[in-house]
Amino acid sequence: MRESYQKLGNYIQPVVGRNTELRDIPLMGLSINKVFFPSIANTIGTNMGTYRIIKRNQFGYGPVTSRNGEKITIALFKDHDEALISQAYTPFEVKDKNKLDPEYLMMWFRRPEFDRYARFKSHGSAREIFSWDEMCDVMLPIPSIEKQREIVAEYQAIEQRIQINQKLIEKLEETAQAIYREWFVEFENYESTFLEEYIETNPKLELKKGELTSYIEMANLSETSMCINGKTERGYQGGSRFQNEDILLARITPCLENGKTAFVNILNPNEVAAGSTEFIVMRAKKNISPYWVYCLAKDDEFRAYAISSMIGSSGRQRVHEKYLEEYSLPKIDPQNMIDFHKSARPIFETVKLKSKENQKLTELKELVLAKMAQSG
Repeated sequence: MRESYQKLGNYIQPVVGRNTELRDIPLMGLSINKVFFPSIANTIGTNMGTYRIIKRNQFGYGPVTSRNGEKITIALFKDHDEALISQAYTPFEVKDKNKLDPEYLMMWFRRPEFDRYARFKSHGSAREIFSWDEMCDVMLPIPSIEKQREIVAEYQAIEQRIQINQKLIEKLEETAQAIYREWFVEFENYESTFLEEYIETNPKLELKKGELTSYIEMANLSETSMCINGKTERGYQGGSRFQNEDILLARITPCLENGKTAFVNILNPNEVAAGSTEFIVMRAKKNISPYWVYCLAKDDEFRAYAISSMIGSSGRQRVHEKYLEEYSLPKIDPQNMIDFHKSARPIFETVKLKSKENQKLTELKELVLAKMAQSG
């Protein structure tokens, strides 16, 4: 099958052009997640004439790979007709889109095998570079344009389903949060108490040193939903410990400010899992709904309190769990808690179902990428 592989350099060419006319068009950055995003760089006093111009369906990549871990920064630009990118990035384009589909090529760049190849081929002393010549030497299968578009359509159909599920998850979480605020925040109750009456932080759970268990990293937590994006298995060496229906709250900057919070529902029954030392584990006490604890942890007022309580040196500030236990809130009517739990349960169960579906779809997406190696 390797005989059908072609050298990429025969199909791509660099894009030449700088912002010499000082045009006022969007400034974009690239991430190791292989997407463009609006740049927040401070450009006051910067000569914008040195910035490169990139157009729709052109690529940009960062040749420096030594600071990216195991990934290369590369993406297909689709956000605007034109934009600016830093001169640190190299823009290029497909010469003939009827011979090589840009979306098909971007799929190849998303493969972990490409990242490993780019890192292996990078060279340099102070910093490692994946040069333009090395990019042109990349070998990949290039089937007929019809076959390429068929593969792209299959991949995009899976992506669209994932996006639909993600939007549904966001709407469901918004609904749960609205119910929480209506019943427990936006009402008059002048009798208050402290949060420690309703939750336990970092509950004592037994895990023996070296015991094999599920492990959840900070990177597995989402900034926008309760879902946990994967887990690994490893021998326990320390860190936070938790079970299903516990809530994981990031204690460290900037993860806390960015909203990293999770509702644990991916473990086996009675399993004790481990995770980052930078998690605060929040557990509902008796007669308190774990769904209420999660909604509290995502509430703007609670998060503002947590952020204001952070201590430590700049860039490494943390909130202590004891500060959270001192959070003041209105006393809860027990019947309200029962009713809220009944209302929130189907919402959380649907989120769990859609999250599982997205994990399966992600695996299917990775399988489509893996099959590209045999598509020639």
